[in-house]
Amino acid sequence: MNAEWVNIGFIRKPHGLQGYLRVQSLSDAPDRFTDLNQINIEFQDGHRETHDIETCRPDRDTLLMKFKGIDTPEEVARLRGAYLQVPLTQAAPLPEGTFYVFEMIGSKVVSEEEEAIGVVREVISMPANDIIVVDTPAGELLVPAIQDIVLKISPEEERIVIRLIPGLIV
Repeated sequence: MNAEWVNIGFIRKPHGLQGYLRVQSLSDAPDRFTDLNQINIEFQDGHRETHDIETCRPDRDTLLMKFKGIDTPEEVARLRGAYLQVPLTQAAPLPEGTFYVFEMIGSKVVSEEEEAIGVVREVISMPANDIIVVDTPAGELLVPAIQDIVLKISPEEERIVIRLIPGLIV
């Protein structure tokens, strides 16, 4: 799957009375937001806007962010539920052997014997490990993203190879 934008944050809610908003970081890069001057916002309906960042600072487990020209809780409220994005060209580099979720969505899933299983619909982040949701002809398959099961992820080939273990496919 080819994506032009990478989600790096999610706008949770307004904060205070001066136009601040609380943002959940979706980035594994701790300093991802420190050097940004401008950010793209994608709303749930697919509409996009670009905003200049006035300030951004960590606050407990989230970020407090303020955009230039947005100065009231009412103006911030319309941004609630939107994603903060950067162009793919500005995506933080990942460690070897890790992948962005968008690189896996739409990938074909096959067994180590090359048997077609299905297509990746989404990846769910869980405390212990991610879960790869695969649409198969028989329905939804939940594949734990662990080394013993996910043998190879190849975004350039849009292909994921998994080991079928007893009980994985019903």
